[in-house]
Amino acid sequence: MPILSLRTQAELERLLARRDKKAKASVSLGGEVIRAADVIAGKAQRSALVERAVRSYLRSILRRARDERDLQAINARATVTNRESDRAIDLQSWPE
Repeated sequence: MPILSLRTQAELERLLARRDKKAKASVSLGGEVIRAADVIAGKAQRSALVERAVRSYLRSILRRARDERDLQAINARATVTNRESDRAIDLQSWPE
């Protein structure tokens, strides 16, 4: 999955924080998925289960994007950070 742009990430976070009025959407799911959803949520709560699942998936995409961005920032400074920590360790060593 490509990294989300900061603009896309902000828009996704903004949208997920809102609770707008419900809107109809038509999706096609496998019969086994529908039956499994009905076992868990019941037919009356199928839409709520699907909405929670989609929200959860979108939040996981945001989490992965943040983690990837953090990892890039850490890696970008790794050489400097390692050099600084090596100096600190050297200062803590007993002289020979």
